[in-house]
Amino acid sequence: MSEPLSILFGSQARVKLLRFFLFNPSQEFTFDDISRRAKLVRRTARTEMNALERAEVIKKKVMFVPHKNRPNTKVRTQGFVLNHKFPQLSSLQTFLFETAPINGETVTKHIRKAAPLDFVALTGVFTREFDRRLDILIAAKKLNEAKIEMAIRSLESELGIEIRYSTFSSADLMYRVGMNDKLTRDVFDYPYIILVDKIGIRNELTKP
Repeated sequence: MSEPLSILFGSQARVKLLRFFLFNPSQEFTFDDISRRAKLVRRTARTEMNALERAEVIKKKVMFVPHKNRPNTKVRTQGFVLNHKFPQLSSLQTFLFETAPINGETVTKHIRKAAPLDFVALTGVFTREFDRRLDILIAAKKLNEAKIEMAIRSLESELGIEIRYSTFSSADLMYRVGMNDKLTRDVFDYPYIILVDKIGIRNELTKP
């Protein structure tokens, strides 16, 4: 995180939390979710979230989450969500997007550690389409889901946002694109950026 932003907004943790909420505008989170995904100690997360709540950038909201010991039972808990009535919401969102390392270079740095990948496309938050259902689409001949998840979590921590991703075998992704599968259409019918394409998805997309 650049020092000027940390000074301007009070702390590096506050900048991470601002990005977390601003780039996940439609989602609700528990306090534990937020501190874990932003990789902040609980005391720091609590202090900074209290500041954001006083500034009316975020607000509390009742949530129902699965019970720890009874997955089929939901319990009432306190959650947090972006306040869409915050007057400078759009301006703040744009500013923090433009000052974040949300780009192909940052993504590649993290996910190339997971496995040799055949296809990687960015959409959603990476193209400022914050309400899309997916941010990264990944394909490989041999998927190591554990390593990919670890790479995504590391990327989330650096960017301060939650990343929605999906993985496929290379053959399955090619088949889905050819069949105009709904999930792939939800990516390729909107703005997207292809970082890696070793299997010819670009060619498949341009077929009449």
